Amino acid sequence: MTSPPLITLLTDFGAGSGYPAQMKGVILSVRPDAIVVDLSHEVPRHDVLAGALLLEACAPRFPPHAVHLAVVDPGVGTARRAMCLVDPSGRRFVGPDNGLFTPFLGGGRTHLIADPKLVRERASATFHGRDVFAPVAAWLAGGGDPGAIGPAIVDPVQLDWPAAELRGSELHGQCLLADPFGNVLTSIREVDLGAVAPVAVNVAGRAARVVRTYGEGCAGELLALVGSSGRLEISIRAGNAAQLLSITRGAPVVVRMR
Repeated sequence: MTSPPLITLLTDFGAGSGYPAQMKGVILSVRPDAIVVDLSHEVPRHDVLAGALLLEACAPRFPPHAVHLAVVDPGVGTARRAMCLVDPSGRRFVGPDNGLFTPFLGGGRTHLIADPKLVRERASATFHGRDVFAPVAAWLAGGGDPGAIGPAIVDPVQLDWPAAELRGSELHGQCLLADPFGNVLTSIREVDLGAVAPVAVNVAGRAARVVRTYGEGCAGELLALVGSSGRLEISIRAGNAAQLLSITRGAPVVVRMR
């Protein structure tokens, strides 16, 4: 049984705008049988790192034949390149070459979108999501060969990807962004912790108790746990940790190990 074309969308356009609908219209004009899934249109405006983190969490949960179209593109219309990426597991991504696909670049193949037959005639300089990326994603989802899109990109843009640093018996990281519940995701991952349980966690100078899940916390208590993203989170049971702490990106997180 053949799976229908599947395309995901991630943008910073805002769910209430008409821009995502225009992209869907182009996709369905090319592939009327496509299934289009919204990952999010609420990426903070122009925040490429936030978009990359959302892609990191969402894309691996989809079937391998999905095409992931992502547009967080403050450089639209400039010299920044339009690209297609095929990661080592075969997942395909379409969007701007500005670091948005950093989590998937290692060992992948990247191609410049250069074939004029694949993009809309008289493409807008301000809306490549509709006029460049949407038709290319639809073409790929229908079985198009990524290698036919254009020449290889040998130097794709990569973000300065925040990571954990081990210093003696401490892991040092930083806050990255808050989810809609106010849980703060950090640059410390479950794989960084390994099999060793943390003894204590300190975020922006405040202690957080290590727990397994949100419900183990008391009202108003600052918690630290590994969330579903596989990253260490700073949370408050039924509360908003980001709001309480006024945490911004880059705030330090220190985990003391056994």
